Amino acid sequence: MSFANAAMLLGMLGVAIPILIHLWNRRRVPTIAWGAMQFLDLSPRSRTRMRLAEWLLLATRMLILALVALAAARPIWSRGISPILGGEAPKDVVIVFDASSGMARQGGGSSPLARANTRLDALVEQLGPSDAVAVVRAGDRARVLLDPPSVDRARIRAALETLPPPGGSADLPAALGEAFRILEQTGRHPIAEILVLTDGDRNPWRLDEPGRWRLLRALHDRLPNPPVIIAESFDVPVDPMAADGEVIDVRASRRLIAPGGTIRIRATVRNLGPGPLERSAELVIDGASVPGSTRVVGPLAAGGSIVVEFRAVLDTIGSHAIGVRLVSGGTDDPLPINDASALVVEVAEALPVRLVDGDPGDRPMTGATDFLRVALMPLGDEAPQFQASVLRPEDLNAEALEGQRLLVLANVETLDPEVSAAVASWVEQGEGVLVVPGDRTDAEIWNQTAFREGAGWLPARIGPLQGRFADRSPIARPLPTSFASPVFAAIARDGAPSALGSAALFAVFELEPSDREPAAEVLARLDSGAPWIIERPIGSGRAAILAGSLDAKGGTLPANPDFVPLIHELMFRLADPESDASASPPGAPLIVPIDPPPPDDRTAIAVRTPSARDVEAQIERTDEGVIARLADTDEPGLYRFDLPDHSLYRLVAAEQAEPTRSPLSSTDRATLTEGWTLTFADDDRTEPSPANSRNRAPRPLWRGLVLAALAGLCLEVWLTRRLARRRGPLVVSGSE
Repeated sequence: MSFANAAMLLGMLGVAIPILIHLWNRRRVPTIAWGAMQFLDLSPRSRTRMRLAEWLLLATRMLILALVALAAARPIWSRGISPILGGEAPKDVVIVFDASSGMARQGGGSSPLARANTRLDALVEQLGPSDAVAVVRAGDRARVLLDPPSVDRARIRAALETLPPPGGSADLPAALGEAFRILEQTGRHPIAEILVLTDGDRNPWRLDEPGRWRLLRALHDRLPNPPVIIAESFDVPVDPMAADGEVIDVRASRRLIAPGGTIRIRATVRNLGPGPLERSAELVIDGASVPGSTRVVGPLAAGGSIVVEFRAVLDTIGSHAIGVRLVSGGTDDPLPINDASALVVEVAEALPVRLVDGDPGDRPMTGATDFLRVALMPLGDEAPQFQASVLRPEDLNAEALEGQRLLVLANVETLDPEVSAAVASWVEQGEGVLVVPGDRTDAEIWNQTAFREGAGWLPARIGPLQGRFADRSPIARPLPTSFASPVFAAIARDGAPSALGSAALFAVFELEPSDREPAAEVLARLDSGAPWIIERPIGSGRAAILAGSLDAKGGTLPANPDFVPLIHELMFRLADPESDASASPPGAPLIVPIDPPPPDDRTAIAVRTPSARDVEAQIERTDEGVIARLADTDEPGLYRFDLPDHSLYRLVAAEQAEPTRSPLSSTDRATLTEGWTLTFADDDRTEPSPANSRNRAPRPLWRGLVLAALAGLCLEVWLTRRLARRRGPLVVSGSE
């Protein structure tokens, strides 16, 4: 026996109320001796019968109060009882559905996903008319699909049918936490069950986080009606010699390019085993295979991996989905869902760059920005990737920065505090700035106005100058072994050292990177070990500084064959501060701008999900423009927004890739089930779950108690009227 509302048992104290009233009334009724009373007194037999009726009435009133208190406490009997009292107990059922990629594993002509769906169909058929169901999807994050629990079978089936396909990893502890919340806040019945449908893999259970499981057990015990938790595993047999290829870690040399630009795509192909992998990989752009891009992969042993590389040229302005995919080739892959991976690359018009020249020079190619301008806009290039304009330092202000994506401050002597503040505000909004000191640079003033002991936007303190400009005496060279940044990815040629290592620098400043958060990063060093290029995120933008100039007075760098690629890669990195974080986490809304705006009567934009489902993103009109917002992003992969005049891609990346499959062991199950109501059921069972069995299910008794209280109330009324009829004539006769 258990009670759903045990606190209501305090109402049992009300049983004493009729007794207290009886005793109080006896004390207050006076006894007056009257000689004629002997002729009206009842016979001993009648007196005994009336006294018994009075005691029966008192007991009936006490019983009514006791039954009402018990019914309010909602007692639950844990074994089978007569349906007359309780009937089949209605319950709240929360379905927790494992959405990890392992649910799509193929084997034996089926998959855990298919078997789990069959189980769900049978479960809906087994539900009683008053059973309420809620649904929680356990993906990279837990998402509630149906809450509060519903008894509407149409709503339940609709929620189960809209479950996104599996992908990425799963977090079952978080999903159980959501199930507890649902039962506590919106559960309506005293009996509760949680059914976990999973593939039997160890990874979704997060057994390496014991602290979370201790917290879950504590939350479970604090619930008014702790639920029974049943986990059902749906594993499938897999060919022990089948290879499982997977594409991971797709990267591009840069995420932002101009039309006609070339990028390098790298991806890792690994074999999750157990058999040897021998497949082909191909480059995919916007869903279409690139002819001639096939690369042979393997044979790879189980656990082995290899890096494949491709080059892509993009001409169309807009966003493009760039991916690497394993070609099937008739090979049976138990998990085809992980055979491809992708990222998003933006193709933009020529980026506007503002070059501030602090030393214009009196002859061609002697100014501080002359070589930069030629590198950004080569002569004869009809479609340059940059649109550079030169400005004098005294003309730099907030208005001059409007509409620009990049700012280069070359050999600028000083920076006015107001101008420095304008640059800081401009960079924080997502733009990029590059500082190139020269022979006119006043390091002390720059440190005061732009570095400000690390609190400013300058990535490093400018220290003493080493060497002399235009002295033609090399004092340092770039160190190619320090080129770990993606900026240098496009400069490397088939593993050969970059030619930048042969460039001589005549004069360099000592740079001290800022150690304040966000910390500065050294992108490249000199052969002396001193920093050469330092970068730091500032708000939504980036700021970078070089140790030396980029003109002929500072060294031979402008004549180096890798000078132009270096400038282009560095500019694109500064112009695209999101290059290292272009993917959104699951569950985060995807927001895309719509330009030109659609008609006012249009409220949604069509979106194609990674699993080829068609959904809609809602159009929102704000003071800053028109955007489309998609809130349902639990499915990892590429989302295509079909805008009025073009398509735009956005990527949702799983927070944690699903590791190699590792089935739950008996020790793991014992660890999970210890100390509470979690149990594992056999996945090939044809009978209902133990918690659904009619003979073993706990039954609430409150209905029977309420009926008994009503019957007692009827008895109390009958006894009261019977006693009133017997006493009525005596009272009248005595008064006469």
